[in-house]
Amino acid sequence: MQWLRAIAAIMVVIAHIKIAIDLRFYGLSFAEFPLSPFPFVAGVDIFFVISGFVMAHSSRSLHGKAGAWKTFLLRRLARVVPLYWLMTALVIVLLDVMHVPVWADTTLTQIVASFLFFPAANPDGVPLPVLDIGWSLNYEMLFYAVFALFVALRQRWALGGVFLVLALGVAAGRWFPPASLALRFWSDPIVLEFLLGIAIYLLVSRRFRMPDPARWLVGLCGLGLFLAYPQIDFTWRFLQWGCPAALMVLAAVSGRRETRSSIAEWAGNVSYAVYLSHFFVIRALLFALERGGIRHAGAWLVGFPVGVVLGTLAASTVLHYAFERPVLRWIRRHADRDLLTGVGAPTGP
Repeated sequence: MQWLRAIAAIMVVIAHIKIAIDLRFYGLSFAEFPLSPFPFVAGVDIFFVISGFVMAHSSRSLHGKAGAWKTFLLRRLARVVPLYWLMTALVIVLLDVMHVPVWADTTLTQIVASFLFFPAANPDGVPLPVLDIGWSLNYEMLFYAVFALFVALRQRWALGGVFLVLALGVAAGRWFPPASLALRFWSDPIVLEFLLGIAIYLLVSRRFRMPDPARWLVGLCGLGLFLAYPQIDFTWRFLQWGCPAALMVLAAVSGRRETRSSIAEWAGNVSYAVYLSHFFVIRALLFALERGGIRHAGAWLVGFPVGVVLGTLAASTVLHYAFERPVLRWIRRHADRDLLTGVGAPTGP
């Protein structure tokens, strides 16, 4: 699973490297982008399926306990919010100090909404936060909120409630398109990818296992489906990218024995920081190349991608060990121990 987290993060980095090269080196508009042979941006879909699996797996000890929703939310917010707020604040500093053009038209409403994980329109009318990549975290927060509503119930009822609310929300959004931008955002079928992760957890929790050759075959099927749909109608993203992502996650978690690797642990642990920090590394290297007047193809097509990947890995490692882990330790020291561990009386038989 840790390797798959890292792969998903690097896929998103590669997707944004390609966008930067197409825009800045080739001078193309978005409409002119050549067809990519692989949908690297689907790393986000892998993240969503992983998230559904992890939420179902990590909350299994909370079901049936009073106050479980508080424990669940504290654990998730402690993991997600601090680094995201730090990177969002850094964007705002860049806006004020460096006048970075790509973020120059940000509004106060968008800034406040970004910190609250609320989908608000940017100046182009698109529901993107100040740190663009944070759109996916707005979906994560929706999932956390819905999950928290049911987590105190017994597991079958809790997971069933999550399935029902998200599925009905998507169906309502399709049949009765809401006027509200936020409701349109939250009812997008992409939220069903979290349910795929829960379904995989339910399968694996019933001791479903595959031999390694079968896992490789399932994973390669997922990879093949990604290759079959390099470009999609985003209305059907849940099917065209979500289902291949689910196959890859299933292959990753259904082994007969768990293998551990220190490199895999590091790669998985820093994946969230990779996801949030790579935009800054891309911007820094673009600034250096353009300020230096460098137009050599080798610098842009080889040096730039390699520099972004290595720079992002270095930056994310520093962020994880110098910020994420200390903040998590501080929260664990100062938060109520019973709340963090989910100690509470059963809520029912």
